[in-house]
Amino acid sequence: MDLSKIEFGAEMKKECFHFEEGYVFVNHAAYGEVPVLMRDKQKQLLDVQNDNTGTYFREVLPRMYMKSLQAAAGFLGADVNNLVFVQNATTGVNTVLRAFPWKVGDEILTTTYTYDAVRNTCSRIVQMFSGHVRELQIQFPIKDESELTEAMTSCLEKYPNIKVVILDHITSSTALLFPIKKMIEECRKRRVLVLIDGAHAPGQVEINLEDLCPDFYVGNFHKWLYTPRGCAFLWVHRDHQGWCTPLVTSRQYNNGFQIEFCVQGTRDDIPYFLVPDAILFLKELGGMEKINRYKRDLLDKATIMLTERLNTDVLQIPGSMEAPGMRMVLLPEYEGYPKTLEGSEKLFMDLTHKYKTNTAIYPVQGELYIRVSANIYNEMSDYQKLADVLCQLPRKH
Repeated sequence: MDLSKIEFGAEMKKECFHFEEGYVFVNHAAYGEVPVLMRDKQKQLLDVQNDNTGTYFREVLPRMYMKSLQAAAGFLGADVNNLVFVQNATTGVNTVLRAFPWKVGDEILTTTYTYDAVRNTCSRIVQMFSGHVRELQIQFPIKDESELTEAMTSCLEKYPNIKVVILDHITSSTALLFPIKKMIEECRKRRVLVLIDGAHAPGQVEINLEDLCPDFYVGNFHKWLYTPRGCAFLWVHRDHQGWCTPLVTSRQYNNGFQIEFCVQGTRDDIPYFLVPDAILFLKELGGMEKINRYKRDLLDKATIMLTERLNTDVLQIPGSMEAPGMRMVLLPEYEGYPKTLEGSEKLFMDLTHKYKTNTAIYPVQGELYIRVSANIYNEMSDYQKLADVLCQLPRKH
């Protein structure tokens, strides 16, 4: 199949993906979607695994692990020696924070829109050493990306016990693209370690890890790079590889940074081994630039249509801070859906089950927003169907 000749949208959806009939899928950012080609390769590798498990786990697995790691390193601009696979970004964050040599009184800096699992991890970790979690407040509208950097440096100066700063590359709940290069530089000046949560970044934005040079970077491949789920990476600066050990202590303990992460007991690592195929799939589609151009153009049109029909607006951020495949649209005030976390959950569930609309709803500064995603299988009709549903809901008067 010549992927370059398949038009993005309905044709791509028909030829390369498989979805449950009757649903509107505009929530790629949640879990990613796996192309049929990747599903088939995953099944083939599972057969290889089950046909001769002894040979597979002892000989095939280590060979495929390193081959995939080398492909991932090339894609991420990383020295392969600084890279390991983990199952998801949450696992990577837990790995770093649980291994870190904390001292009594140390502090962690998060932000208003740090992912819930990461926030919970921080809260639990600081209990172990009588530490504290500080929060960088993010307020909308944002007029310039320098506002985030300046707010962060103010926090670091105010709270000198901060030892680790956790920054999203792209926030999940607000689709905000952070100016992480500048923020990393400011942290380095103050000798504060930086952990970048890049759950949404690989496949959405270009990444050169050796150039960015944070202390740690975690990112998912299964969201925007089309691998099967349970495929992520952790990049660790060489200065920290002596103490940054995996959550699971295996028989390879103390035998080296990469081998410890590679050998984690008996488990299914097949999603990792499809990274080279996923990178090739992306390339054969025309590359990230072509895909992002399609997503941006589609979302530009979709958000204009949605805001006009709903008589609302988008989240006010600079264009430089917009994620290529994610946008936030303000929702009107609906009857029965308070502008709270509980209200957002109720609306999400009703949209899913009553209207078969797969999307994401988040409370932001006392309002409810819908996060719409776009990918190569989406087209304008998806967002028109979404608008039809949202316009049906009873509004408060």
